[in-house]
This record gives sequence, structure tokens and C-alpha cells, in this order.
Amino acid sequence: MIGEAVVMVHGLWMTGVELRVLGARIAAGGLTVYYFRYRSWRGGLDVAAQELRSFVQRCDARRVHLVGHSLGGIVIARALEGLPLEGVGRIALLGSPLNGSALVTALSSWWAGRIILGRMPREGILFHRPAAPPSQKLLIVAGTVPFGFSALLRLHLPHDGTVFLEETRVPCAGFFPTRTTHMGMLFSRQVAARIRAWFLDGVAID
Repeated sequence: MIGEAVVMVHGLWMTGVELRVLGARIAAGGLTVYYFRYRSWRGGLDVAAQELRSFVQRCDARRVHLVGHSLGGIVIARALEGLPLEGVGRIALLGSPLNGSALVTALSSWWAGRIILGRMPREGILFHRPAAPPSQKLLIVAGTVPFGFSALLRLHLPHDGTVFLEETRVPCAGFFPTRTTHMGMLFSRQVAARIRAWFLDGVAID
């Protein structure tokens, strides 16, 4: 059995390949990194959450930390809701709309937008949004560079181009806003360093 591991959970339309740079930088801190893949467009939230629970339980580690990007954070929240997994350590959510999403709401009002989104974002963000993970275990990373779909909505700043800052906030949780876009945070050395510090030492902010 290894000491500590990290499970990375991708966002909508992704496969986990886009997490490899961030995962490699986290692994440089001595953590073993695994990548969980689920059907983010056509799949159901409860199915993905149960598969994640099983994946974590199969990790041969004393403690397993979790990283979720965007929709991946919603999957993590549902997996932990009501029945926390034994051995789960700290959690880092990157641009996850735990408080709803103006972009998903806008797209869901349009038939083509509902097709583009698929089932899971509407299920997990609009209709059956899970409770946030425990704040004492949680670090929120939020981008503030407004380049992306949300810029078309012409709503209040700040946002990362996809998710608004206030859509990510959890009271009492660690909060790390950073000058990057929704996808850019996956390639940020600063974000990787902050997550490593959170997992290894419990340091959420400087």
C-alpha cells in the first residue's frame, strides 16, 4: 500500500488527457496520481458518482485526495454526499459551479443548447445539485480571466470564461482566485503548486 494518492476527475466533454500536465506537476511532490474517466455528456450523475466511489476504494493508498475540474467537481460532490468515503483526504475543485451556473442555465433554455450540454450538467447543476464537500477538507480554485463562453452573456465579472467566481464559492473553504481561464488553470504552475501544498501540508493560502 502506498502512502498518499490523488484521483483526478475531468470536466464536461473531456477525457482526462487534458489533466496530465497538472497531474504530473502534482506527482512531482511525491504523490501517486490516478485519472478517473466517466461519460460526462451522455452519462448520469449518480452512475458517475458510484463509479468514482468504486475507483477510489480500489486505490491501494492510505489516503486518497481528489481533484475535480469543472463538472468533475460536481461528480466528486455527489460521490461524497451523505456517505463520505473512508480514506478520502483533501479535495481541490477547479472552476466547479457548486452554486449553479449562469451559462448552463442560459444554454438549457435553448433546444440546441440542451443537446450541446447533454444530460449530466443539467442534472447536476440545475436540477439535483449535490451539497458541497466538507469545507474543512476543501480548496476552491477559481479563474478570473474572462475569456470564453460566459463573456457572451455580458454578466458581471469576475469569471473564468465559463464559470463565475461566486458560482464556485463555499463558505469557510479555502479559496484561491488566480489570473487564468477555465482551461488555463489546468496548465498553471501556480495552481499546481497550490494544490500540492494543500494536499501535502494542508496549506490553502499563503
